[in-house]
Amino acid sequence: MPVDLRETRLPGVGVKYTLRTSQGGRLAVILHNDGQREIYHYARATDDEPSAVIELHDDEARQLGAVIGGAYEQPQIVEELELALGELQIEWVRVPEESPAIGKTLAECGLRAKTGVTVIAILREPEPVSGAQPGDVIERGDTLVAVGKAGQFAEFRRLLADGPF
Repeated sequence: MPVDLRETRLPGVGVKYTLRTSQGGRLAVILHNDGQREIYHYARATDDEPSAVIELHDDEARQLGAVIGGAYEQPQIVEELELALGELQIEWVRVPEESPAIGKTLAECGLRAKTGVTVIAILREPEPVSGAQPGDVIERGDTLVAVGKAGQFAEFRRLLADGPF
């Protein structure tokens, strides 16, 4: 389910962000121009009064944001995936706007043969390509989901940016 995040400018105050929670409530976060943060929790989306208000200084808010964003703890599924991959890693590589690979198939580019990195999916709008195949064409705006060893990605990125193909 996509998150409906709304942004409202508060002249002279800062910016307010509002989102509905999956439990039917609502969160509002006000980022003051001076760095102060206020978080308002509404138990029901229609409530006029918040059930809780939390005030944070800038450094506290950034620390909390890092914790919520997962910077300190990886979900178990990520740990299991890393264990299964061993030396391999997955990277999301945006195709440069002027890449000579645009309009060519993965097979024509020969990225795996030249770098050892395998493209496993292509993220694009409106529909991603899962289970990328040699005949899939690279398009402007694509992000390639690739698997390889850490040392292989520099050449992969260089080739994608400059060719030749």
